[in-house]
Amino acid sequence: MLKVALCNCPNSKKIIDEKITAFMGSSDTGHKIFEFNDLDDFISAGLLNFDLCFFGQNLRKDMGTLLEHIERASSIKPDPKKLNFLTFVDDPISEDDCEKMIDFIRRNLEQSSMSLAVEFLTDKGLRSIALNKILFFEFYDRKVKIKSQDNEFVCNDTLRNVMTLVSSHDFHQPHKSFIVNLKHITSIKNYVITMNDGSLIPLSQKKSKDFRTIYKAYIESRNVHK
Repeated sequence: MLKVALCNCPNSKKIIDEKITAFMGSSDTGHKIFEFNDLDDFISAGLLNFDLCFFGQNLRKDMGTLLEHIERASSIKPDPKKLNFLTFVDDPISEDDCEKMIDFIRRNLEQSSMSLAVEFLTDKGLRSIALNKILFFEFYDRKVKIKSQDNEFVCNDTLRNVMTLVSSHDFHQPHKSFIVNLKHITSIKNYVITMNDGSLIPLSQKKSKDFRTIYKAYIESRNVHK
């Protein structure tokens, strides 16, 4: 059963319902839409109980609070199998925007592992990026470069803020200017980390011991769950 949350966007229910019904096709699992009037009601319902979450644009001002609750809930009871896709929409949502979001969901479902998609205000506009597709973040020229499997983006932010968002999703900091996704590391040799796209990330001598310990524990954990 695909569980969909609509928070403060009552006029979008009909079209979202229709598009998801078409997307699910003949699936036996079906879907159910839950409506909430405000963010507090949504959080009280257990925000990790939903696979897809749509929020009215007027709630964008509360994005920081929302992400804090998601990160806190994820760290208490992580569930990497859930999509937990969230986005902000105009109400009513346009048919074109709804189709784009469903296409985004479809492409992510084709991946073997699902991850929270977080919105970043980048040089290419507002982008929802699945965290499991991000290789690393790099801080330079007072901006943060986001390197994903599909693209590169630049946003005006700090690594401290980024780390707050991603720390519970297997991201760690091997160097003061980088945050890397442990999932995409292929090797660590001396003080150089090689990512699976060939990127070379510096490993600072000061952080080397702790980072290697964290990465070793991550690999062992993956092996246990295979």
